[in-house]
Amino acid sequence: MDRDARLKENEELFRVANERLRAAVEDRLSAPDVVPFLCECANETCMGEVGLTLDDYRSLRSHERRFVMLSGHLRTPGEEVVEQRDGYDFTEKPD
Repeated sequence: MDRDARLKENEELFRVANERLRAAVEDRLSAPDVVPFLCECANETCMGEVGLTLDDYRSLRSHERRFVMLSGHLRTPGEEVVEQRDGYDFTEKPD
C-alpha cells in the first residue's frame, strides 16, 4: 500500500470510530453537550480530541468528503481546509 492510500485509510478509521461514538451517545445527550470526538487526521498515532456538539458533528457528516481535525494536523494530499474553528478545522477531500 502506498503512503497516500495509508494516510486515507487512517482518516477513515478515525471517522468510523467517531460514528460509533456518535451512535453510542446520541440518545443520552442534549444538543448543547460537547462530545470529545477523535481527530480524523492522517497520523495513525494521533490521539487528539475535537470537542463538537452533536449538531456540529451532524453538519460535518452531511458532506461525505469532510473530516474534522485539530488545526495543523497531517492531511492527505489534496485535502483542503474548508472551515476553521477555534483549534480545529473541517477539511474536504477532492473528488
